[in-house]
Amino acid sequence: MNKKAICFICWGQTGELLINRDRLLHEYFAKVFDNLVLLDVSNVFTTALKHGGSTIGSTDKLSPKFRIVSPRSLSECKRFLRSDDMVAIHYFSQRWYDWWLYYYLRKYSIPLVYAQTLSTIVSFKLRDSDKKPISIRFSRKLRSIMDSVFRILVLCGFFSKVDTFFLSNKIKAEGRKNDRRFKEIVLTNSSFYDSLLFNNYKSSNDYIVFIDSIVPYAQDQIRYGYKPADRELYYKNLNRVLDVIASTLEKEVVICLHPSYNEDNLQRDFGRRKAVKYETDKFIAKAALVLFHESSAINSAIVYGKKIVQLVGSQFNDFVKNNCETFQKTFSFTTIDIYEDTDEHISEAASSPMFAREKYETFLSNFVMASGQKGVSSCEQIANHISRKYGIEQRK
Repeated sequence: MNKKAICFICWGQTGELLINRDRLLHEYFAKVFDNLVLLDVSNVFTTALKHGGSTIGSTDKLSPKFRIVSPRSLSECKRFLRSDDMVAIHYFSQRWYDWWLYYYLRKYSIPLVYAQTLSTIVSFKLRDSDKKPISIRFSRKLRSIMDSVFRILVLCGFFSKVDTFFLSNKIKAEGRKNDRRFKEIVLTNSSFYDSLLFNNYKSSNDYIVFIDSIVPYAQDQIRYGYKPADRELYYKNLNRVLDVIASTLEKEVVICLHPSYNEDNLQRDFGRRKAVKYETDKFIAKAALVLFHESSAINSAIVYGKKIVQLVGSQFNDFVKNNCETFQKTFSFTTIDIYEDTDEHISEAASSPMFAREKYETFLSNFVMASGQKGVSSCEQIANHISRKYGIEQRK
């Protein structure tokens, strides 16, 4: 065993994902590994051209066990990559501005590791029948061409292949088992399951929890050429539904805000309701009923066996409707149309939501505990595999 470094390579927004979304993973690594590096390439080469040199921001929530390296140029970054024996953890993209990283990882024989443990089931595809602006269709076509070029460069050996791909989705793993870009695919449990194990939140029925999806503000739908829902009309109807359910169940509503939600709008959008950010799992554990539109955070509610109602909308655009339908097909949740349904229907739906146990169990098997190992976190599974495969010693 040796002191080989485990190097998380990121820039700006992706670094924030490591620090916030994947907090349990980096905290677990900090407990068991000695040589951890956060390599911030925000200011390097074409990555800097694309992102204007934006940095990852505050690292206060990152374990002090991480050594932060922020090269200011390509030559400085290359010197660092050559200077240490390391394994690279992927927190960058496959877009053209990050291609240089794949080239130098291959050149310096640095193993590249992917870890996808969110197990989201939504993957929106722009249909041929969608009449979108020419600029949107051109952008999609160009992206497809660039993805094909990237794949060819990987398969030809110009860019690094993925040495180990940790995945918590059985269906995706099966679909990629013959993909030569990945040398090894390892099934793990989901990060949602990790949260349950590590946080050990006590389950109760204290609240009604709404998982926010920033429907009027989400940028993904705009990039696909869709007009977001009218903000005023959306929140007027959403709050009507929340009021009816709160009155029916005689419980307080807690809004679990989307990480990208601008809290300056809180009073205008949700009034005086209790709202929290980065505490979704904690409050789902305390929920008598969980409400959502389309969010992977619903996985936690399924793990906890909570009652769930899906809030849909006749006036949502096709982007949001498609995502909602994906969840509906998977789970057959009881639904409420926030624009159309009467107070009486809302009350009835909230009082006795459908519980499709067989579909829940199938989902847990395929997306949450895909490894088949109960009571083991994906953090532990990933750390153990990296330790064995790359000869990196763990602390006892």
